[in-house]
Amino acid sequence: MKDLLLDLLSLLFPILFYQFVALTKTIPSKGWQDQLGLGFVCGTAIISSMLLPDLITNDFNGDLRNIPLIISLLYGGYAAGLVSFLCFLTVRCLIEVDGLAMAILASLMVLTITSFFRPRFAKRLPRWRFFIAISLTLVSFMISWYFSPLDHPFLESILWRIALIHLVAMGMITFIMEVTLKTKRLQEQILSTEKMNLASRLASSVAHEIRSPLTVVKGFLQLAKGNLEGKNKDYIENSLTELTRAEYVINDFLNYAKPQLEKMETISVTETLDQISQTVSSLASLHNVNVVIDANEKLWIRADQLKIKQALVNILKNAIEASTKGGTVLLKAYRESDNIHIQICDEGEGMTTGELTRLGTPFYSTKNNGTGLGLMVAFRIIQATGGHLEYKSEKGKGTNAVVMLPTVNG
Repeated sequence: MKDLLLDLLSLLFPILFYQFVALTKTIPSKGWQDQLGLGFVCGTAIISSMLLPDLITNDFNGDLRNIPLIISLLYGGYAAGLVSFLCFLTVRCLIEVDGLAMAILASLMVLTITSFFRPRFAKRLPRWRFFIAISLTLVSFMISWYFSPLDHPFLESILWRIALIHLVAMGMITFIMEVTLKTKRLQEQILSTEKMNLASRLASSVAHEIRSPLTVVKGFLQLAKGNLEGKNKDYIENSLTELTRAEYVINDFLNYAKPQLEKMETISVTETLDQISQTVSSLASLHNVNVVIDANEKLWIRADQLKIKQALVNILKNAIEASTKGGTVLLKAYRESDNIHIQICDEGEGMTTGELTRLGTPFYSTKNNGTGLGLMVAFRIIQATGGHLEYKSEKGKGTNAVVMLPTVNG
């Protein structure tokens, strides 16, 4: 029992080191780098569990090797699970202890069972993730005990204590991982808010400085237009058209700097999605994209209807333009806890981690002729409404924009 408690401490050290690195790094890493990093950390934990405080003498003397194996697969994905398993396999082959084939078979069974819970694990609530991790620990404990060749009365008498330490170890590590995920999410939200506030102050000052001279120029051109004919008149009309476009851009700047939520009211999410779908129907037809709505009729939010439509239309337009011809854009709305989630999913090329981190910043757009102002305005309106906009994407797998807004009773 004493060795098992020391084993627990040796297991926690790599996990705490991972938490420290994850929360203090300032340069965003790619998704596969995070997966491999967690895989190596869990692999190190497996190695320390098998070698410390003493070298294992059998494959069931209470070591906690299966716990980091489960954690790597659940929180890091298949790549992390493979890395941690290879670390286990390498060390186990080097240790000259009987039962190698049975040990590998037991670990493969644990990985196989865990893989069934991996696909939707990240989308579940924290309490369900905790329950899944604890349940898998019990399953892995029973598998290890079943494959163990030992038949020792003393071990059987303290079996429940060994199982309890396994559960405590998994509970502590799961708690550390959940705290890490939540803290990283809060850090990203704080950083995004700081960027938006800085950009809004810049946008406001620039828009006000440019708007006044543009108004004067537009006024004089309108006066001059009445006295001209032929090509000169066409030149003036083209100039006025471009000035109108410039005013539209400036209005976007002002909307971003300080969105005016003039009329807050309770609105139906389903009706709003139907309306914005009709608004972009011509754009969807032009790009040969099908817009599908999947929403519950009893979803309500409190917002400025015109502004929230503007934000959603901007996001939906980006999704349509990013989609391949013949593709589908899914508008899905559902309730989760006290929030309404509106997902806009496309089947386009997707984005890299670096591109995702720059979304919503001034003048950044993945489109060749884009300014990024539409998405800037969408971020700002949703924030002013008390919500949050989050993008998830993988290169080659499309993009998922998630708008989270507080729910109200209809």
